[in-house]
Amino acid sequence: MMVTLRPEVPMGAYHGLGYVCVLGAVRALSAAGCDAGIGWPFDIVDTASGEVLARVRVQAGYDEGMFATCEVALPGHLDDAAQAVAAGIEAEVAAWAEQVRAGRAKAGPLAPVLSDYFDLVPLLGQRVEAVYPNGNVMASGTFAGIDIWGRATLHTDAGQELEFAPEQASIRRCV
Repeated sequence: MMVTLRPEVPMGAYHGLGYVCVLGAVRALSAAGCDAGIGWPFDIVDTASGEVLARVRVQAGYDEGMFATCEVALPGHLDDAAQAVAAGIEAEVAAWAEQVRAGRAKAGPLAPVLSDYFDLVPLLGQRVEAVYPNGNVMASGTFAGIDIWGRATLHTDAGQELEFAPEQASIRRCV
């Protein structure tokens, strides 16, 4: 399923679109009866098992104005929810864009939605691993938070506080 989005926000705010899209998708799936949560940064997970149900990919571009495409690869058993997921993403992006235009994202692009995003991440406060894109473990510890730019914070057993951008790592349960 793919949705084209054209939120009228400053270019720098586009950094937050992946987070906003996964938030809209998870809310739509939850409303349809799915026990869905967010796997930082852009995965849709089953909250009980932590199994990845779908991944959200957002790519921005320019064609007579800024736009982004949001792609969600839903598993077969959720195909009937695709229309609701697309509508949920569009509604979430529209509400977020309105907040950005109203000046509520001056601190960072996730400021208007961070609390809602945070509440839907089941691994927050849990023991996790930060994993490089190649699958190797970077660090393990407690998933402590997410900032207004979308970076994840991990407290290691050695007492370090590490921050990761989505380009650097993903978060999974300790195995």
